[in-house]
Amino acid sequence: NYFTFAQQWPIAVCAEHKSCFIPDSVVGWGIHGLWPSSDTESKGPENCNGSWPFDINNVMPLVPELKKYWPNLYPDTKANSFWEHEWSKHGTCATSLPATSNELKYFGMGLKLHAKYNISRILVNQGILPSKTAGYMINETEAAVKRELGVDAVIECVYDKEKTKKQLLYEISICLTKEFELISCNKKEVSETTCPRKEPFFYPPVHDDFPQIDISVI
Repeated sequence: NYFTFAQQWPIAVCAEHKSCFIPDSVVGWGIHGLWPSSDTESKGPENCNGSWPFDINNVMPLVPELKKYWPNLYPDTKANSFWEHEWSKHGTCATSLPATSNELKYFGMGLKLHAKYNISRILVNQGILPSKTAGYMINETEAAVKRELGVDAVIECVYDKEKTKKQLLYEISICLTKEFELISCNKKEVSETTCPRKEPFFYPPVHDDFPQIDISVI
């Protein structure tokens, strides 16, 4: 019925995976995936064509950009395994549309959407910057993202139980029609966030020299 386009914050991704490395070339929000979605509870479809395995040769022109904007942060996995997983699970379900009918078009569309709806830029425009100390409240953040997009997004957090013992901003998903026009993700008109409602979440910088602010709760 529609697409879900998810972008993830590298620091929070690494909070969930012990073997994790963020290359210097990765300086902002990375693509998690471009997922064909349905209005059913299961969210699918998934794994639509097992006879069409991912072939890195079909996306070679995109590899430099994919490494930067759709990176695999797990050094204990094969270099191309993230793209292979996303293609097999999700990309094969998008091939009926001309805009995503093969690997090159599918991954190219993900990169185009990342450039058009860049979460780093959307948050900066609303005064939400990475910080080692600032905490953000989910209600204000949801409203800020909606001011930028005009529709509801889904904002997710993850608890960093190993290092900071804090809730970290993890992923922001937007929803689009099959013509790639923005629509609200909240079909039931209620927030689907996994972030805490009554306490702040945190948005630490990817690298120490990353632009950031140094204040408390916003």
